[in-house]
Amino acid sequence: MIPSSKSFLAGVTLCAFLCCSPKPYTKVMVRPASCSQDVQFADCASLGHLLEFADLMKKPVFLYFYAPWIESCKRMDQYVYTQDELASYFNNHFINYKVNAGDTSPDAALADRYGVTSFPTLLFVDSKGKIMKRHEGPATAAQVLEMGYYLHDAVEKEMVSLGSH
Repeated sequence: MIPSSKSFLAGVTLCAFLCCSPKPYTKVMVRPASCSQDVQFADCASLGHLLEFADLMKKPVFLYFYAPWIESCKRMDQYVYTQDELASYFNNHFINYKVNAGDTSPDAALADRYGVTSFPTLLFVDSKGKIMKRHEGPATAAQVLEMGYYLHDAVEKEMVSLGSH
């Protein structure tokens, strides 16, 4: 018996929904890298949980500090984190976390912890929260990707530690 196109489409939609649903780890939610062509930023209740997850995954953390009203942050969201090559690389090699430092949420306290005073600021940290690389100001997709390549290569060659526990 051949399934009708409606039931087949419903099955495919259900599979895509289940496969692309966030994968929980304590209080960290990360969608699988294959679910979007954009950089997948984790949802997390605290930096501690995020760092613990990064340690478990043996990946550095990419922190993107932004303020929603700043034009260069809006442009990066629209034109940088939507680039296929950048998104694929970062989704596979980093735990990505987008930090809204423009309000009074716990994210603003995280900006204070890292001395972030300008937006956007890009930080790569190890699983203990130690800064491995810092960039202040806007960047192109090529520049962000170059930072990612450099850092991943440095970790692979053991020039930089992931800070594993």
